[in-house]
Amino acid sequence: MAALEKMPGHPRLYRRNATYYHRAAIPRDIAATYPKSEETFSLKTKDYQEALRLVRVAAVEVDRRFAAHRRRQASVAQPELTPEQLQKIHDEYYRHLLEEDEENRLAGFAGYTAAKSFDDAQALNEDLAAETRRQYARGEADEFFYGEAEDVLAWDGIDINLTPDSPSWVRLVRTLHEASLRAAEAISERFQGQIVETPPDATGSATADHSGPRLSVLFAEREEEAQRTGKWSPKLLDDYRQWTELFIELAGDRPILSYKKPDAREFKNVLMSLPSNRNKRRQTKGLSAMEAVEAGKAYDLPTLSVSTINKALGRLQATWEWASKQLDEEVLDIFGPMKLDTNGNARGEADPFSTAQLQAIFSSPIYSGCRSTRLRAEPGDTDMSGTSWYWLPLLGLWTGARLNELCQLGIDDVAEENGIWFLRLREGDDTQRIKGGKKRNVPLHPELIRLGFIDYVEEKRRARKDRVFPRLKLDAKGYYSGQPSKDFSAYIAKLGTKTDKTSFHSFRHNFKDACRHAGINPDINDILLGHALPGMAGRYGDGNIPLHRLYEAMCKVEYSGLSLQHIKGYQRVRSA
Repeated sequence: MAALEKMPGHPRLYRRNATYYHRAAIPRDIAATYPKSEETFSLKTKDYQEALRLVRVAAVEVDRRFAAHRRRQASVAQPELTPEQLQKIHDEYYRHLLEEDEENRLAGFAGYTAAKSFDDAQALNEDLAAETRRQYARGEADEFFYGEAEDVLAWDGIDINLTPDSPSWVRLVRTLHEASLRAAEAISERFQGQIVETPPDATGSATADHSGPRLSVLFAEREEEAQRTGKWSPKLLDDYRQWTELFIELAGDRPILSYKKPDAREFKNVLMSLPSNRNKRRQTKGLSAMEAVEAGKAYDLPTLSVSTINKALGRLQATWEWASKQLDEEVLDIFGPMKLDTNGNARGEADPFSTAQLQAIFSSPIYSGCRSTRLRAEPGDTDMSGTSWYWLPLLGLWTGARLNELCQLGIDDVAEENGIWFLRLREGDDTQRIKGGKKRNVPLHPELIRLGFIDYVEEKRRARKDRVFPRLKLDAKGYYSGQPSKDFSAYIAKLGTKTDKTSFHSFRHNFKDACRHAGINPDINDILLGHALPGMAGRYGDGNIPLHRLYEAMCKVEYSGLSLQHIKGYQRVRSA
């Protein structure tokens, strides 16, 4: 059998041949007592996007199992089940199977089940009932029912820690057999068009105590709405999923009305101790959030930035606000106001490059000649003026544009009007996105013209290329900037100019400062950068400035102490 292959997009997503799998190691604190060596199972799909959706759902469910196992281990082990407990388990398992059947019917037999139609579901019910009847008659049980027994004991309202050698395990499995056979008969009656009610939840769980849908169900509805309206980009969708799943991991998947302020406060406290990039670090990869927190303390790892914490809290708060518009009941805003104080200083999140850092970057082998495209940080005689590695930093420095805005440029986005060349930064096809949707025209600085950027673009136009940087590929989140961002950070790290607060985004801070130092009107500064105009300026007028006025402002931008005269510019040697 082929080995499982790790896939991008989620730390638990794997693939064997063409089928995707969920795979998770058992957390160390419960590994000795957990009944499996790992939680690995097929997602029953060969579609990557569907696998991403399913693995997130599966991960939440598996983490719930881990948490339930911890609770049982912390409780006093029970040597045997009482008749009352067995009856309660019987009734709850029977209710669960009928509820599951009802959900499948409401979904038109199109949900995540083995049955995809009415006939399939009816045949499956008969087959499962026949096999269960066979096992029950012989006093046998397969691995499935023992797994179900383990799960049922962890359900809310049951939560029983049964000793591994208890004789009640056999009785428990037989109870599940009986409940399954009863449910199969009731489901069979439903297939005949008879009305069979699903019993109410009598476990005393949070579901019974509070109305409203569970958070996972509510978020799935919000996700579906956002995807249908095109409101969320793949990257934004992934961000919402990531923080929602983390909250569910920590607070449990409960009806949204059952969450209170302490749940949000505890979430915030964990975020403040959570290591950054925990799924990429050797010390924390594959660990649960709480395990990652402990590992972070042990290894003295850097934690999430203030901006990331506030973004996470904002994502959850937005979900709660959305829920308040959907439900009849009042939904308490448990996440506000809770964000950390940033003192209004964006520089706490990122720094501009110093003049010395800029000089080092633009005097490096990419601009003076490198050994090869792969060894571009080493001196040599390879010209890079026809590559995205060459032009993206220059464009970032002289336009202040975001990296993805530059990476996604189409050939027609470089235009000329009355002798002024400019970039159209806009949302075009499904792969072109602008943060906040604020499209704008940004004149090209004379230094970019001197270095031959227009010559480079015209060469691409003559070659019938659709995009300015045609070799850049979309990443899994739908952005062209994923790999260039990593490449640039790796490159400046090799140059010795990388710090924790410098990245490609630092050019944006440099440009903002250069505009300020040149005495450029703050409104024009914000328009060039694609920022919303503050105060009354943002409320009145259309916010448009004639192109020639923007060009006049752009010509004032300069970087004192930085010299680029040594850069030869576009040589028409290489394409990218």
